[in-house]
Amino acid sequence: MNTLHSPGRASAPGPTLFPTPPAVCVAMHDVAPATWPRCARLLEAMAEVAPVPFTLLVVPNYHRLGDRVPDWYNQTLRAHLARGDEIALHGYAHQDEAPPPRTPRQWWRRRVMTAAEGEFSALDATAARNRLSAGLGWCRHHGWPVEGFVAPAWLLSPGTWQALEDLPLSYTTTASGFHLLHPHRGTDMPAIAYSTRSRARLGLSLAWHGLRPLPRAPALRLALHPGDADHPAVIRQLQRLLESLLRQRTALTKRAFAAALRGQRPPASGGAIPSARRPYAGSTSASESVASVAPSAEPASTSLG
Repeated sequence: MNTLHSPGRASAPGPTLFPTPPAVCVAMHDVAPATWPRCARLLEAMAEVAPVPFTLLVVPNYHRLGDRVPDWYNQTLRAHLARGDEIALHGYAHQDEAPPPRTPRQWWRRRVMTAAEGEFSALDATAARNRLSAGLGWCRHHGWPVEGFVAPAWLLSPGTWQALEDLPLSYTTTASGFHLLHPHRGTDMPAIAYSTRSRARLGLSLAWHGLRPLPRAPALRLALHPGDADHPAVIRQLQRLLESLLRQRTALTKRAFAAALRGQRPPASGGAIPSARRPYAGSTSASESVASVAPSAEPASTSLG
């Protein structure tokens, strides 16, 4: 198992990382009331393949649309927790509100590649800590347990890594790795994600994931984004990928994978793939779902993180 280190850190060895069975984590990014209809469609599509547990990456004040939690949304997330899914923090606003880029490289990274949504890409430690603390407090206020943090676009500034040292979070992820905190150590975990912001990006994503062999890392992620739900070809390919991955891998939440790396038993909720299908919490069936009263439209997501 390869060991990873965050930028700017010494490579001092930490506690042992225990070997884990080959794993796949299915993560739903950009979860918010405004994006939920499309999130639910993607989760339903994955549940049609197998009753895998999900990691839901919630954004408290998505695109500054407000941090109010409607009753239907609160009930929906609680139903997911009861099902065995996990909630993780995915930034606070999912917008890059740091001072403007100063170099062409920074501008390309923060304005083009991430559509100005890399919220933690350029924050100092104080600003990062304030946003993380606000997000954790928001989740705690609503009674949602959170152990993990995933930065929008997987971009973490040196200040963000510093802020994570002081906060009660057990893991974070980058585009290619999974990082335990307190003390820090990490392992490879490539993300399979689609870019759907343009026809060219969509076509390249479908061709790339359709032709390349699956990475051989001990753990992989399927990184779902709300925009994926608008493209039936993406949904079909995601279903085929998940079906293929489950032939040789165990589906885990990220929280459960973190526990396995520490040599611990998976937590009671947010664990491994259930042995029997339970009712899916995000179904849009009026007779089964608390999400049936969710809004039917939402702003388009421009993020790949």
